[in-house]
Amino acid sequence: MDHNGQIAIVPGRLMGEVRVPPSKSITHRALILAALSRKPVKIAHPLDSEDTRFTLQALQALGYEVAVAPNAWQFTGQYVPPRSPVRIFVGNSGTTARLMTAFAALHPGEIWIDGSPRMRQRPMAPLLEALRTLGARIDATDGKLPLWIRGGNLQGGRVDIDASESSQYVSALLLIAPRIAGGIHIQLTAPLVSRAYVQLTLSLLQQAGVRVDTTERGFRVAGEQQVCLPDFTVEGDVSSASYFLIGAAITGGRVTITNVGTHSIQGDREVWKILAAAGARVVETPDRITVSGNGLKGVDWDMSACPDLVPGMAVMALFASSKSRFRNVQHLRFKESDRIAAIRGNIQRLGGKAEMDGADLVVQPGVRHGAVVDPHQDHRIAMSFALAGLRLPGVVINDPDCVGKSYPTFWEDLSRLHHPLAEDVVAGNPSSGD
Repeated sequence: MDHNGQIAIVPGRLMGEVRVPPSKSITHRALILAALSRKPVKIAHPLDSEDTRFTLQALQALGYEVAVAPNAWQFTGQYVPPRSPVRIFVGNSGTTARLMTAFAALHPGEIWIDGSPRMRQRPMAPLLEALRTLGARIDATDGKLPLWIRGGNLQGGRVDIDASESSQYVSALLLIAPRIAGGIHIQLTAPLVSRAYVQLTLSLLQQAGVRVDTTERGFRVAGEQQVCLPDFTVEGDVSSASYFLIGAAITGGRVTITNVGTHSIQGDREVWKILAAAGARVVETPDRITVSGNGLKGVDWDMSACPDLVPGMAVMALFASSKSRFRNVQHLRFKESDRIAAIRGNIQRLGGKAEMDGADLVVQPGVRHGAVVDPHQDHRIAMSFALAGLRLPGVVINDPDCVGKSYPTFWEDLSRLHHPLAEDVVAGNPSSGD
């Protein structure tokens, strides 16, 4: 599907089956663990998207040889130290920026890391301070990109870190800990957000043979452990699946995801619990999930462990019979966009109402009219508000290609469940498209 800068969504019900792309979060982590293994490792069915390509290219820039083929990225086990300085660009991938900053600190020489204008606004300071504590020399302004790293001689020990803005700080440290002499004792100084993503990191470390001990307020990893990731297949992305499941719920449709189920190790599997609480019918098997819609009610849910679900859930809440409260979402301000502002602003454009109450997002049911949605270059905002157009005539999504960050074929897959899905538009006027 070619786009002319906008897509006008045609209302209708979602029906059918779809196979979603591989997990973005798992692909990032598997790439780093494969590099740390220093042996041949095949990653089957990686997510090939803008975000994961940044991590792949960063590893290649640091000297790791990877043979790229359709549906498989093969680490050869060959490592050739690159000439200094190494330059790494991470776009607006917070995962790449944080995981690769820690990974780069394992390497000698000078390494320069920079990103998009939005990525330059996103916080990094707690991670940078932790790496400095371990012996890395890092030059940065206000704890943000761009930055220079001089690493290669990290020493183990205790690091205190505030991960209330991003759990990626903790995941970044956990991934490099086995390769640091003396290991790391991570002490959390504030409540950990997005804990499910740290659990995902721990699960993958375990699969790579790394032992991590959980302490009362953090984690302890013994140093100089061997990292040995076996050949690895990336499971389907639950975050990507959530849009179709929510779409089925709000349109009274029925959708089956054929490569996601109860076997998933991803925290966003919380989505089917939330949908069930809202009144949707959910059928789970180890490798499939089916959701049917039949009228929805509001929910009150702690989203601190699954923040990527919030935009889609906020749209779902517009079509419920009562208000919804999504708790502990304040850290969404530091995502690919300020997601709190993006959610509230676009709901207001649709004639709805969403307000922050402390750390909680409260969404009142009801929307009055279609509108042009500004996703703020944020893939999750674009995909979530496309769902509103399935119920509400006149919804137009600006910059639809921003979904390439995590789900390059989103519009094609959505059209398989609802045809005709959309028209391309230019300056708000429908056109035939290609």
